[in-house]
Amino acid sequence: MKKQSILLPVLISLFSAIFSQGTFAGVPDFMPDSAATGGVRYAAAAHKLSRAIRFKTISETEEKNAFASEFTALHTYLEKAFPALHERLERKVLNKYSLLYTWPGSDPALKPVLLSAHLDVVPVEDASVKEWEQGAFSGLIDDLFIWGRGTLDDKYRVIAIMEAVEQLILAGFSPERTILLAFGHDEEIGGTEGAGAMSQFLQEKYERLEAVFDEGLAVTKGIFPGIAEPVAFIGTASKGSANFKLTVKGEGGHSSVPPTETPISILSQAIVNIGNNPFKARITPATKETLTILLDRLGGKSRFAMKHYGLFKGAIKKELAKNMATDALIRTKASPTIMQAGEKENVLPREATAVVNVRILTGESEESVQKHLVKAINDDRVQVTAYGAYSPPSPVANTNSWVYQALQNSISELFPDALIVPALFPGATDARHYANLTDNIFRFAPLVVTADDAMRVHNVNERLPLTVFDDCIDFYAHLIRQVADQEEYLVHKGEILK
Repeated sequence: MKKQSILLPVLISLFSAIFSQGTFAGVPDFMPDSAATGGVRYAAAAHKLSRAIRFKTISETEEKNAFASEFTALHTYLEKAFPALHERLERKVLNKYSLLYTWPGSDPALKPVLLSAHLDVVPVEDASVKEWEQGAFSGLIDDLFIWGRGTLDDKYRVIAIMEAVEQLILAGFSPERTILLAFGHDEEIGGTEGAGAMSQFLQEKYERLEAVFDEGLAVTKGIFPGIAEPVAFIGTASKGSANFKLTVKGEGGHSSVPPTETPISILSQAIVNIGNNPFKARITPATKETLTILLDRLGGKSRFAMKHYGLFKGAIKKELAKNMATDALIRTKASPTIMQAGEKENVLPREATAVVNVRILTGESEESVQKHLVKAINDDRVQVTAYGAYSPPSPVANTNSWVYQALQNSISELFPDALIVPALFPGATDARHYANLTDNIFRFAPLVVTADDAMRVHNVNERLPLTVFDDCIDFYAHLIRQVADQEEYLVHKGEILK
């Protein structure tokens, strides 16, 4: 079982990749921009992304409309930047700032496919401004990169998707299946007003969708001993999320004559108890599928372990639990994120509160998590209540479906040597709001992610290589062609539509 330990680097990389050429017959080879230099084929598109980065479309929790004018200015810019798209597609603005585009298909009997991305970005902390090599909202383009907030999360996907559609329209392509582009404005703060509103609208209009493709996992390379090829992880399921508020009340009083226990000490012990009583480790079907593919590729003892999974399951879980990143793959995780108590240094607080953020593994619910917290705390003086929005763990998408195969085909066009592996996505994206519309939700970003890249998401010096952006445009053009016409997909696959 010693070989199981080599699983840790790849899964750590997988969890670090929370953000995220070639053609096949019938897909037009887009003409390079006349201004392209240094191997960059879509220079004009890169400048569109550069311009989009300059709009400070920051999502704020406290003052939600603080950057409203930036969102509307971006809307206006997109209209000018993508004239063919705006002439051909229907545009609907929901809750003032989210954009939903509809590319009507010729066959209304086919369920639509939705491509999701988001317009909003996280703020730039004042303390970090001087650490940026280029301005956080400069959109500067140098010989290698586009710089700025949104180049990795998630404006690059908005512009890549729109450019792919623009180019397909100019090449004369017309979809048989309706294609939807959903660009939310508040993904970074939950997505309720953006993707949530678009989901409700789409349910009333279509009832069901064929599939949803959103941001998520990506491609890793050179981090898994024994596997030389890149590994492309597709998020076929995601953890749920919930928050719980812990409240302890006391009598207050002067700090010179304190009781044995105060609300702060009781609350502190409650948080310690939560940490000392972790949720039970479980290997979900999605994670088992990931392990089976990876370990089978290694052969030897690793393959033997998965073929005799019942015998070795405990040892595999024990190995995964050794690292905090891989431990999150096999259990629900609770993290205290906010604590509040007291207003004056010599006054005992009458109340102390804490918020615990929980990322919920498949098979758990808000109710079961709350029961676990109450049992772990084991103190009736600590009130545990649900706090804020709850997103349940997602269903696991079927990897035997034709839409999954279409996604695989598109990844293979961009990364022909990649091993494609379904996996659990530990984060939360706008995709969660579309779970009522389809079981086929896939979370993937067409990027090769390094540890350095992962550290730039929501951090200083966010940037995107120009050649990678080129590939993103090609990827979405391939994907749209694949899913827009199931018959064309089957022809490409070498099958005849039954």
